[in-house]
Amino acid sequence: MQYTPNLQSLLRNLNKASAFIDWLRDEGDSLIASATLLGGAKWAKRARTVVARARAGDDTASWGKDLHALRRLLHLEFADTLGSEEAYRFAAIHPDDPRADEARHCAEAVDRGVRALEALRLSGLTNVRGAA
Repeated sequence: MQYTPNLQSLLRNLNKASAFIDWLRDEGDSLIASATLLGGAKWAKRARTVVARARAGDDTASWGKDLHALRRLLHLEFADTLGSEEAYRFAAIHPDDPRADEARHCAEAVDRGVRALEALRLSGLTNVRGAA
């Protein structure tokens, strides 16, 4: 099935992707902190990679897999694996902790970004770069 993009939809998703990349550049430290809170050092490293590549203006294809993995972390998809570091870290967070609220905001921002980047990929724009 061939997908024909609607120009308005394409522009809307370009704007959303651009806003997401701007968010990564400006608020990337909150993504790194949330990844550390929910997953520990290995997830913090992945978040730092995503933020650094976004700040450098690298092609999103070079950091897309890490972004999708971070999205899963922020949606607590790894928190139900008994004995995992992610499950332990999730259990230790109080729902009223301000860091938990920040992680929820990051999850929402990453969701918007992933959806916009995926829509652009489906419309044929596979090499999205932010202007550094």
